[in-house]
Amino acid sequence: MVLSALVTFVVAAVSVGGVTAKLADKPRRTVYDLEDAVDFVAGHLPPEITAVITFDDVRQVLGWHVDYLRERGVASYRTDDDIGDELVVVRDDEPVAYIIGLADEAELEVTDEQVVAILAAEERYYEAIGAIGPRVGGAPSE
Repeated sequence: MVLSALVTFVVAAVSVGGVTAKLADKPRRTVYDLEDAVDFVAGHLPPEITAVITFDDVRQVLGWHVDYLRERGVASYRTDDDIGDELVVVRDDEPVAYIIGLADEAELEVTDEQVVAILAAEERYYEAIGAIGPRVGGAPSE
């Protein structure tokens, strides 16, 4: 009886230790909550922008940005997905152009400047939740 309890304890300790070691090597996952992001971004936009756009406008722009990041392979809709650890370089103007194009297609009443302001406030949200890593210097060669 004592021997079986000891064997069970050893097996459990080795299993937990192995999983703990594996997880210690992976970076901590940051969870992006769209509704929290909308509230944060709306609260950090200049008054002249919040006077003319709605929470739904902000939500739509942020949703498109999340879609863009998922397509680029740096985000996932599920926390258990493995998005990989390869370096992905995104030019500053690429997501802005993508979202402005979608806004034009959807006839969303936001200006280019408002999209830029929303994404700049969203970057502060990313910093607040610990989702932004170090910046990479230099321009990519094309």
